[in-house]
Amino acid sequence: MLMQPLKTLSSLAFLICILITNANSQTPVKTYEKEWKKVDELISKKNLPKSALAEVKKIYALAKKEKQDAQIIKAVVYMVGLQREMREDNETLAIKEIENEIVTAKEPVVSIFRSLLAGVYLNYFQQHRWQLYDRTETKQFRKEDIQTWTAADFHKKISELYLQSIKNEKLLQQTNLKSFDEIILKGNVRHLRPTLYDLLAHRALDYFKSDERDIDKPAYAFEIDQASAFEPAADFITKKIITKDSLSFKHKALLVYQQLLAFHLKDAKPDALLDADIQRLEFVHENSTHPDEDSLYRTALKHLISQYQNLPAASQASYLLAAEYNSDAESYKPFGDTTQRYARVKAIELCEMVISQKDSSEGKINCINLLKQIKAKELKFSLEKVNVPNKAFRSLIQYRNLDKIDLRLVKADEKTTDILNSYDEKTWPQLLSMPAIRNWPQVLPSTNDYQTHSVEIKIDELPVGEYILLAASDNFSKEAVIGARLFYVSNISFVNNENDFFLLHRETGKPLSTASVQVWEQQYDSKQSKYIKQKTQLYTTDANGYFKLNNSSKDGYSFTYALDINYKNDKLFMNEWMNDYYYYRNPEQIEAQPIDLRRIFFFTDRSIYRPGQTIYFKGIAVIPDKETKNKILADYSTWIYLRNANYQVADSIQVKTNEYGSFSGKFLVSVGVLNGNFSIYAKDQKGETDFSVEEYKRPKFYVDFEKIKGTYKLSDKIKITGFAKAYAANNIDGAIIKYRVERNARFPYPWMFYRWPQPSGSMEITHGEAKTDKDGKFTIEFEAIPDKTLDKKLDPIFEYTVYADVTDINGETRSGQTEVSVGYKALLLKVDLPSSLPVDSLKNISIRTENM
Repeated sequence: MLMQPLKTLSSLAFLICILITNANSQTPVKTYEKEWKKVDELISKKNLPKSALAEVKKIYALAKKEKQDAQIIKAVVYMVGLQREMREDNETLAIKEIENEIVTAKEPVVSIFRSLLAGVYLNYFQQHRWQLYDRTETKQFRKEDIQTWTAADFHKKISELYLQSIKNEKLLQQTNLKSFDEIILKGNVRHLRPTLYDLLAHRALDYFKSDERDIDKPAYAFEIDQASAFEPAADFITKKIITKDSLSFKHKALLVYQQLLAFHLKDAKPDALLDADIQRLEFVHENSTHPDEDSLYRTALKHLISQYQNLPAASQASYLLAAEYNSDAESYKPFGDTTQRYARVKAIELCEMVISQKDSSEGKINCINLLKQIKAKELKFSLEKVNVPNKAFRSLIQYRNLDKIDLRLVKADEKTTDILNSYDEKTWPQLLSMPAIRNWPQVLPSTNDYQTHSVEIKIDELPVGEYILLAASDNFSKEAVIGARLFYVSNISFVNNENDFFLLHRETGKPLSTASVQVWEQQYDSKQSKYIKQKTQLYTTDANGYFKLNNSSKDGYSFTYALDINYKNDKLFMNEWMNDYYYYRNPEQIEAQPIDLRRIFFFTDRSIYRPGQTIYFKGIAVIPDKETKNKILADYSTWIYLRNANYQVADSIQVKTNEYGSFSGKFLVSVGVLNGNFSIYAKDQKGETDFSVEEYKRPKFYVDFEKIKGTYKLSDKIKITGFAKAYAANNIDGAIIKYRVERNARFPYPWMFYRWPQPSGSMEITHGEAKTDKDGKFTIEFEAIPDKTLDKKLDPIFEYTVYADVTDINGETRSGQTEVSVGYKALLLKVDLPSSLPVDSLKNISIRTENM
């Protein structure tokens, strides 16, 4: 367990030793090579961390005596890592130990220790963040114990340490690492971090660029809303960036970027400058609320490309611009907006210019990958599940970057369908080895836009039976994209309402009398670890083609079945247990996978809750991967649902995973609901976790809010009236209320967009205290501040949730909440229409308006 952390720590300690060696060249350098070799053997070969710790302490004492600062830091890093599993509260003790080192150390050692200490605080916060979610700020209280800190306290301290670590700019900028190339594992980007200042500044930026959603944002939260943030580096560094938002990560990141760019602005070799400047533009674009952020971003990238033409360090700017063009191409609609049809052509031109450069660079590698993505072949197809015998029918082909496909028809039987149903690594080799009853090539309309297109093709008539259609690029070679779909050819059709069935002729609609219907049931055999099919009931249709299916399940629940229908020389065995699969075979993805194998693993902060409590949860989204078994799903959006004890959906929230595949959220357990087993699950049942809701104590009073009257506009002052009332009907006067107002965003009709709108982070609009009057009432007033980071075109609706914790004179606390919705539009129009209805019923349409 210690090996991996120590591997990282030892690498960091080694780098630090190099840094300090350069800064303190007056003192003869000692590496203690023999002593460290003994430590490494005790850790990696003998797995004796306690013995290794004893040796490290000896090195630490020796380094202190001989004033070897580099070795002191290395020893401290090792001691912290080795004691991680040996002592309780290791992070707390490690913090004190590093703080003690800072007191006695000199520069640049102090700056390095401060950066390391910030990382230790951050690690502690990430491990305990679930405990900090609902902690509120305390006033006039000395927080010497970090176990009493809020999320804001941690971020204040971490920010302070990172900024202090780069405060001594001149000394750090003069600490050059180039003379130590022989003993440093440089990688291929060493030239982008030439000084200790660069190293520490980018460590700080990695933190400040993160979107920390655990901090409640103030009403005056800093926003990047000025076009000047996109200006060339020489102009950007002269701008004054002022805010009252002292906790803003974005503001601090911009300030560090200004210092970093100013330091490298006149470099003879602009590699470090370009790297920092491109990162700055990416960060600003991602966080800007300026209405023209996209055009400003592209203009800035074009400026860099023009100014540093053919310079490998600028190739990342070309890649980012190409990625923007590729993103534009996603908006292409064949029967709608065709403006961006050829946008990928521009992306290819940019990338090919970068790839033609001889030197290797990050931008070149990214362009190579983007070109592969743009030029990748895609093939999907669909056709009717059942087609009429002896008549040609159609298949819809969806393709990209293909001008021809090959098709193959295979006769299906029970063995074939079992192969598809079992689906394993043998499925596709077995399918492709089956004799084909028909093979033919199909020419597709030629396109040069790298877009997905659709075309219908003719499939010649077939007799009654079951078939599998296979389609492939590249003549079913190993590199081909292959798809398979099971379908039927029959004149038999049926309609049903639950267990009442009518069998009909597929073309004429006439009833099929005296047809034979054999029912097959599917049951799981635990001994064989698979589903087994068995015959059960046999029916014969009456003169109207009717029969009634009896549920043979002994426990009264529904059962899984399939119907084997025979009528004269016709047959239809609709196997509803089958699925459609697509198989992608290319150098990047060899194994076949079903269409969707995404899974979500949930974690809650406890296993039992009381009504009125908040459930805090975290999820991790993964997908099977050939090399790592599970691969994280970054930037994945889905819906999460809360299901109550009645197995009904009580609440839902839209989430999006971060770069590590994780997300978090919370649900409120309503008061007065049936206690019992609750669950949180993901859309399409991709993951689920259970927990209990139980009542511990009967409350004596409750908190509620009066109905809001009138409508409000954004930026209006909203006044909310609440009250505390005893269940004995008396008013609760003189009670203390602690309240806060939190803003979130939702979208009224996300299905209208080609992608899901991205969820907005919550912001605390205000908080404070109040007191109930003689009638038990209290008022809360706040401003309806919008989130300007969200596009107005998406018509976001901002929900302002008011939370109130009321404590009476006996010390009992009860909570209540209410919501106010305000948007850029005051009203919603709703049309009450079913999804389908007879033509002659479309006479009156009910349209109603609703306030936000």
